[in-house]
Amino acid sequence: MKRLNKAFTLTELLVALGVIAILTAILLPVIFNMMPNQNTLMAKRAYYTVQTVLSDLINDEACYPDKTASTSDKRIGFDDAAGSINCSNWNESHTTQSSEAAANKLYTLFKDKLGLGVNTNASFSTPDGMNWAFTSASFDSTASDGGSIKLTVDVNGDGKPNCGGNGYAYVAELGGDDSNCSGRTSGFDRFQMTIKGNGQVTVNASDVWAINAIKVNRNITSDKNSNAEDE
Repeated sequence: MKRLNKAFTLTELLVALGVIAILTAILLPVIFNMMPNQNTLMAKRAYYTVQTVLSDLINDEACYPDKTASTSDKRIGFDDAAGSINCSNWNESHTTQSSEAAANKLYTLFKDKLGLGVNTNASFSTPDGMNWAFTSASFDSTASDGGSIKLTVDVNGDGKPNCGGNGYAYVAELGGDDSNCSGRTSGFDRFQMTIKGNGQVTVNASDVWAINAIKVNRNITSDKNSNAEDE
């Protein structure tokens, strides 16, 4: 008896390849849309890093002792520029009480918490490739919230497009060109936070991309059966 060797014909092979190509064309966009955007992930990481570091600092009695009840030298929190013998990175040699001195204190302690060493440079980069800049310090112990300071971050460092979700490049803070950001609807990599003297952190209300990026989906972080997100 003859043994018949069966194999795919050229036509069958071409049909199979065509089916695979069609499925690939359909599924790849779906897969890519399901994958989280890298800049969005980094924005979330930056925001929660800031939240964590500031919480640690403002609750550090050695560097920011509670002076909210003081009558002669009231301090809310980050508006306190004074050094302390117990605060090793901002010791008692720092005696000047001013908005600028308070800002320098926050720069120094914030970067030390990130493992970047001790210095008062307002602009810096972190090992994960993000660029940061503290600006517009207006700490004020007479204000109920202790005044504020701005912290701007570029989540992909020197990579383009260098734009915030509100159409601005934050040129004064990180450089760039606002004209490159006007009309852009996606692909953002910069946003700005306002840090209050009392430790509260808010994101620029007009920067919709950043606000959406830092939201937490309850289905991921808790047992609540809801698709709603925390603001």
